Amino acid sequence: MKTILLVDDEFSVVESLRLVLKDSYRVLGTHSGKEALKILDKERVDLILLDLKMHEMDGLELLRRLQPSWQEIGIIVLTAVNDVKSIVEAVKLGALDYIVKPFEIEEIKITVEKALQFKSLTREVRYLRSEYKYHSIDKLIHGHSRMMEEIIDIISRVSRVDSTVLLRGESGTGKELVARAIHFDSNRRENPFVVVSCPNLAGDLLETELFGHEKGSFTGAYERRSGKFEIAEGGTIFLDEISEINLPLQAKLLRVLQEREFSRLGSHSVIKTDVRIIAATNKDLEGMIKAGQFREDLYYRINVVPIYLPPLRERPEDIPQLVEHFYNIFRKECHAKTEFISKEAMEALLKYHWPGNVRELKNIMERTIALYGNESTLLPEHLPIEITGISSCNLQRAKSNKNWRISMEDEVAHVEKQLIEQALQESGGVKSKAAKLLGTTRRIINYKMQKYGIADSGN
Repeated sequence: MKTILLVDDEFSVVESLRLVLKDSYRVLGTHSGKEALKILDKERVDLILLDLKMHEMDGLELLRRLQPSWQEIGIIVLTAVNDVKSIVEAVKLGALDYIVKPFEIEEIKITVEKALQFKSLTREVRYLRSEYKYHSIDKLIHGHSRMMEEIIDIISRVSRVDSTVLLRGESGTGKELVARAIHFDSNRRENPFVVVSCPNLAGDLLETELFGHEKGSFTGAYERRSGKFEIAEGGTIFLDEISEINLPLQAKLLRVLQEREFSRLGSHSVIKTDVRIIAATNKDLEGMIKAGQFREDLYYRINVVPIYLPPLRERPEDIPQLVEHFYNIFRKECHAKTEFISKEAMEALLKYHWPGNVRELKNIMERTIALYGNESTLLPEHLPIEITGISSCNLQRAKSNKNWRISMEDEVAHVEKQLIEQALQESGGVKSKAAKLLGTTRRIINYKMQKYGIADSGN
């Protein structure tokens, strides 16, 4: 619910406006400019109705104080007389409109609604301009490998049409980034790009998230709410991990794809929609169809243009460019002094198998620069132990104490255990999948698990 702040030194005016607006908005009131500033420090306000003639601090002075830090707030000025000079000054200071006292109730309602709509559109335009600037293909997708060049070519082709896209690949391969690149390279770029993370919401919550609900449609539905399909009108909706949607909701989603229409929860009214759908999953949808967990008809509806995003270990030639990309980002964010990544550190990054893919690489670069950004050069010992196999603590001890030596066997065992545990976690405890991630066999995984005392789930 939008919040409106009433600022007028006449008690009767504040109360009258409160009565007019309280049914549609959250209304705050105060009788001085100084108190208004205190409220604005604590509360998120969408619109201010401000009297120009007040004692102590008048409306024009308050407007001057508000600039430029409160540009997101809409302001309507109230004046007892048609004081053209003051109104012109108020507009120059950022006021959207004015109302002359005594005011009509309908005039107040219409002026308030128009001002809120205008500020909402202004924020949306500003957001869309910034999104388009920073989400073009070349700024989102990094890599010169043959695989990535093919994907970039597919993105540029599919961006020209409205076909539904299914992005497939392991967790952390950049599916959302590709979805953004498709949207912002399309003719829908000036309309919203809306992300829905399907695993984060249970069935009923996900339904109202997607399609909205009417007031009173269930316990706690105190007002009508628009769903993501309404919000994304004219743009793109990205359904992340679509495999997590339950079967009843899959049927409703299928109808949206087929008929381009839906209904809010608790409503029989049909809403037409013009939204492009991009879905993503890291699951085996074909296997889920055989198991009766995913609708075959929905699968064919979303799998019009499939795009497979390869794991980072299958395109190691892209690692240097990605390292440089994240290195430059976090060096600026952390105000780091480091200027270079050593050849040895880069070699260690190239040899690592990256079970967490690009997301893991990004996290490791941020962690390394946050901790060692004051070093002139990033060295292997600055990288996490899972990358190099040797902890920086042990390496420093070896350098400073000639009588102390690293136990290569202990270090390798420690790293092996960590990698196996991480691979098992990534594969849901399935040893054959973990072995594939590590480029080894199930038999060796079994042997190492016994050796290192890793719990066996039996899968």
